Amino acid sequence: MPRRTTLTYSSKDAPDVRSEQIYVYYCKFSGRHALTTNCDLRRAPRRRTDGSSVIDTQVYTAKLYTSDGGAKLIRRPEGHIEKQYRQNLGKLPIAYRSEPGGRFLYILSGALTTYSIEESQAGVEKAPVPPCILPVEDGTSQVSLEVDDRADRPTILKISADHVRIQIKSGISSEGAGEEILEFVRAVLGVRLSQLSLLRGESTRHKLLLVKGVLPAKLFDQLQAFMARARD
Repeated sequence: MPRRTTLTYSSKDAPDVRSEQIYVYYCKFSGRHALTTNCDLRRAPRRRTDGSSVIDTQVYTAKLYTSDGGAKLIRRPEGHIEKQYRQNLGKLPIAYRSEPGGRFLYILSGALTTYSIEESQAGVEKAPVPPCILPVEDGTSQVSLEVDDRADRPTILKISADHVRIQIKSGISSEGAGEEILEFVRAVLGVRLSQLSLLRGESTRHKLLLVKGVLPAKLFDQLQAFMARARD
């Protein structure tokens, strides 16, 4: 559920909104701020062609924090060619228009989330448990990890919607990498090694961690507490 957020703007960048309710959306993959709008995307109409959410910019205000992604030609199943004028966050497209400056803004399906770890860390409000930390059976939590290597010491770099990103000292492909990950997580969570299992993920840098006996909310709180201590 999108969170109601109080924002402060200068007169230069303040969006012209007619509603007190503002929705703040983030890139689901990078966690970066992507869109501020007074349109609730849950209730926005969806385009039948690709499931994109449609914002009518003559009715709603939409302020994007993106860069020009250029024009891209898309071949639809019916055979016709469609030109999209994309808006990117980094290299990832998150929205498009059918013509430059067009009335309708299409938000790509699955591109945005209302979750942001940065707001929780800044004390704006308590963030919900992100989708990368899920409950599984028998009181076990599953954590999607993204692993970087060659660190001076193991640490947590970031928590986004999709991954808890950590960094370890060992090379990612070395024999000791898995052992270092488990030992680091054990110390962060204060659990026994026997409660932890590390599974292969979609790539060498992406792994699934199973934690027995720790529910997602408590696990998330402990990860945040570690990051807060690391900043001090």
